[in-house]
Amino acid sequence: MAIKFDWDNGRGQGIMTGDHFEEIRERFSVANKAAKFARFRGRYIPRRIYTITPGGRFDPGMYKEIEQYIIDSDYSTDVMMSDQFIERVKPKFDVKRVKQLKLKLRDYQKDIVKECIDQGRGTVVLATAGGKTLTFATLLETLYNKNKNLKCALIVPDLGLVEQTYNDFFEYGVSFKPTKWTGKSELDLSGNVIICNLGILQSSNSDTSWLDHVDVCIVDEVHKLRKGNKVNKLFKSMHTPHRFGFTGTMPEELVDQWNIIGKIGPVLYERNSYQLRKDSYVSDVKVQILKLEHDSEPDYPVTLRTPAERYKVELDFLINSKFRNNLLRSLCSKFDKNGLILVDYIEHGNIIHKYLTSLDKKVYFIRGEVGVEDRERVKNIMEMDDNVIVVAISKIFSTGINIKNLHYIVFAGGGKAKIKTLQSIGRGLRLHKDKDCLIIFDIADDLRYGRDHLQKRVLHYQRENIEYGIKTIKENG
Repeated sequence: MAIKFDWDNGRGQGIMTGDHFEEIRERFSVANKAAKFARFRGRYIPRRIYTITPGGRFDPGMYKEIEQYIIDSDYSTDVMMSDQFIERVKPKFDVKRVKQLKLKLRDYQKDIVKECIDQGRGTVVLATAGGKTLTFATLLETLYNKNKNLKCALIVPDLGLVEQTYNDFFEYGVSFKPTKWTGKSELDLSGNVIICNLGILQSSNSDTSWLDHVDVCIVDEVHKLRKGNKVNKLFKSMHTPHRFGFTGTMPEELVDQWNIIGKIGPVLYERNSYQLRKDSYVSDVKVQILKLEHDSEPDYPVTLRTPAERYKVELDFLINSKFRNNLLRSLCSKFDKNGLILVDYIEHGNIIHKYLTSLDKKVYFIRGEVGVEDRERVKNIMEMDDNVIVVAISKIFSTGINIKNLHYIVFAGGGKAKIKTLQSIGRGLRLHKDKDCLIIFDIADDLRYGRDHLQKRVLHYQRENIEYGIKTIKENG
């Protein structure tokens, strides 16, 4: 009796055959939430989503998960692997010593670099403000020291992070040559590390054939690599098994976790925000929830069929609430240091921005059409000044932007998403000489969806060991 693993070079996937195949395949599947809507859509939707095909094919990074399940299940069977399969799932580097940069690595950062070198591929979950960029810069410096012809594709989510990462590399004193590839920068393959954003990779006009020949691929903010994204196709054609993903938070959905692990590699290291705070590597954080009791509630028409439509009604009610917006203005007027107000929609940001312009403070609104250079200018103003309020769309400022001189963050848009909540908190966790603690103001609403979303956010705070308190504020109370 045996379970056999081989490699399908044409599809860039592992192949599993032999005993217990059906049990293993079922274990790595999840219920398809879309199936319950199949009768409304008039087409067949499978009841489950599988990471292993009926023919036994699977993304190579999943092997460690499969192997652990086989061990835990105590199957009385042999496990056999072809040499080619082993090369893909365990592609170790021939490197003995970590090459240091200008900035000294923390102990856990050294451990991460060593683990990446030892395993050859994998995912690193390091909480925001833990120093991911310095960590993978050191990994690249170490690999370049061994191979001066190194070619790496470094994939980041957006244009802002392309610029920030490029500048950080020079600040760290790397000896390899980084280049940028964006809509504004032409592809320059003379570099050792080509920093590119997801948008340029997914453009139908982009020539991505060079990715087939890179030695290493690193994906920053890898939690954005969701199942169904166009960029997933690139990883099937990419020949190198040396792939690394860095993120502060993995997705909640198991199928999205497996997609990352499958395309990139198993989780090699995890260090959460609480551990970083406990060891004083980042600022402490406290959350003050302001639970608003409105005099009236939205009118949810019975003609609205979906929760999304009803939630939109509640959102419109909140965006235009004078009670809520006046409270935000009053709150921000009392800030003695810089504050960041996060919203999800431009309309909401515009309204809040208008309410705040009467304050004796510098007030800015960062949204999609604000260029990278202008965002950097506002960030630099915040670092130098103590009387700045920035209203920002959460998708832009919840990831990758680190501001040391930030003392207050206001969650003004509600919502319940784990990644958005925790990544947003990370914007202000960088240590600063005048900051003992980051204060989060969570604006919650005692309404149909507001109550549910607050419960979800509280669970995130509890899991991250973040101290929080709740204060109820009544309209005209």
